[in-house]
Amino acid sequence: MAANGTSAKKLKLYALPGSHPCAAVEVAMRLKSIPYHRVDLLPMVQMAVGPVLWGGMTVPGVRVNGEKLVGSRTIMRKLDAMAPEPPLLPADAARREQVLEAERWGDEVFQSMPRRILDAGFLRDAGCMESYAADAKMPLPRPMLRPALPLTARLMAFRNKAQDENVTADIKALPIQLEKVDAWIAEGLLGGEQPNAADLQIGCTMRLLNTIADIRPLLESHAAMQLTRYFPPMVGEVPAGTLPAEWLLAATAA
Repeated sequence: MAANGTSAKKLKLYALPGSHPCAAVEVAMRLKSIPYHRVDLLPMVQMAVGPVLWGGMTVPGVRVNGEKLVGSRTIMRKLDAMAPEPPLLPADAARREQVLEAERWGDEVFQSMPRRILDAGFLRDAGCMESYAADAKMPLPRPMLRPALPLTARLMAFRNKAQDENVTADIKALPIQLEKVDAWIAEGLLGGEQPNAADLQIGCTMRLLNTIADIRPLLESHAAMQLTRYFPPMVGEVPAGTLPAEWLLAATAA
């Protein structure tokens, strides 16, 4: 038996290197002392194998005693059912709804932004994509994967709609989104000693944004950066100067 009384049989977590929602689920599993085995996939492979292995075309995906689960919010509800302590949602009904709404925003709105910004960086420097898999157990030797990185970057950008106009809009909107997170921290909804589901959902995005060197100066003055403390340090970086300077000026002006 695990420390929290759950079955010691390891869950199987299907993930992509560098995926922020996968990181959120991993932290939740560790908080609850739920044993798991992480399976790292190659980018885009999840679209082919996901429907069979975990019932979806995105990650994270999990198999629990034959049950297939996809998506960080769905998986976190299952983790709470499996191991109630520590809870990822408050017991107070009103506060619970607020955390669920912040978690939804973190998943449906905030989470997609760093994907597009990263894709824009990978299109300009495909080699830096490999840095995000430095601590991953890849299914193929890295020298075999490197020639495919430029094509992978283009496919990811197409799937995530990372056209330049969308990425510039994301960067311009970032200061307003950070202020929203700052306000939640100020009112005590986020940033407690023990992370809730919204802390993990939003914190994983902050952690990923912080690996984009050109974006980092936009984050430094915000309380939202506190949410990265729930996570281990992240490998990978898009080097400074990869993104066009005019994109960052638009965010500064905003």
